[in-house]
Amino acid sequence: MSMQRSWGWKSLALAALLSCASCLGPNHATGQLFNWNAGLGNKFVQAGGFIVLSPIYLTFFFGDNLIFNPVQWWSGSNPIAEPEGIDDLGFIRVSDEPFEGGQR
Repeated sequence: MSMQRSWGWKSLALAALLSCASCLGPNHATGQLFNWNAGLGNKFVQAGGFIVLSPIYLTFFFGDNLIFNPVQWWSGSNPIAEPEGIDDLGFIRVSDEPFEGGQR
């Protein structure tokens, strides 16, 4: 019995190491949930939404860190990434030329 229990813990530790192999990613799922919560209304409604949705935030956090970020690290693409042409801040990229300031 103790031998089986030992293998169980070793398997769990190995799975955790392989799935989280230095893959700190952008956490797109959690970020999308944050953005949705930010659009609910004023800060009191947002705070209430955060409290009510805390289990969902936890689920999204673990989903990002155990599934989506490792997939991005191993494959090079995130299955829930932002569409092409939108940067990490949500701005639409019109051109690859840097903006110099002033009028164009």
